[in-house]
Amino acid sequence: MLMKSINTLLFLLIAVTSIAQAPKEKALLWKISGNGLKQPSYLYGTIHVMCPDQIKVDTALKQSFEATKQLYLEINTSDPEMMTKAMQGMMMPEGESLEKLVSKVDYDSMSQIFQNKAGMPMLLMAKAKPMLLMSSVFPSLLGCAPEGWETKFQEMAKDKNLPIKGLETIEYQLSVFDTIPYKAQAAMLKDFLYNLDSTKKSFDEMLAVYLQKDINGLYEMTVKDPDFGTYEALMLNNRNNNWIAVIAAAAKEKPTFFAVGAAHLGGEKGVISLLRKKGFKVMPVMY
Repeated sequence: MLMKSINTLLFLLIAVTSIAQAPKEKALLWKISGNGLKQPSYLYGTIHVMCPDQIKVDTALKQSFEATKQLYLEINTSDPEMMTKAMQGMMMPEGESLEKLVSKVDYDSMSQIFQNKAGMPMLLMAKAKPMLLMSSVFPSLLGCAPEGWETKFQEMAKDKNLPIKGLETIEYQLSVFDTIPYKAQAAMLKDFLYNLDSTKKSFDEMLAVYLQKDINGLYEMTVKDPDFGTYEALMLNNRNNNWIAVIAAAAKEKPTFFAVGAAHLGGEKGVISLLRKKGFKVMPVMY
């Protein structure tokens, strides 16, 4: 009985310790220190698609960026070969096409919606991995020419002559989509195109949570999504784990500014929690 009680207590202590690593504060900007770092680094949660007027660099963010000597994004967007690599990685294997993954009736309907919203024939993109086609519709969905924080940070890094690096390669990032069956991706694309009104509503809700700096809320919305949640390990957890060693090495080399999708920061398996478990002190920069 005593041993059972001790084991139960140990289990509870481990559980509480694990949970305590997950961030609770609402913040997009985080300071990384401790664990042998001579100078702090910074971590920022981004959203990859939003209207340009929603991207605002405040004083705290500017000061934090100015205190660093290199920029790490999810991928190195300054790579001159990135577009070539992206085009190669976007395509399904020879012989695969969207026409083979959905019925003719659905393909014709999807093509018409895509043409109307993306302003280009579906035929031009029919051999691309289906999930990637969604991004072509977002300008129409948002009513603007969308940008991401990555573009802003790349401009800021170039102004300071900071090196820009990636936590993973574009080839790896696009290969993640190969682990999701193409037929499942086609079904997601069909649902996306057939329900643009609800898609817009869901995106607006997600953006509102992001603008409130609620990284845990954003993480919860992401993993509860009926499509994305099925592939949480592939799209979030595995990549988070892969990044930790890269983040640790870069931060020890020189003060670094890291910018990754905000959904990667929240939860017990998020980047903040994993860094804390490695002995780093990760605290919100409140402003």
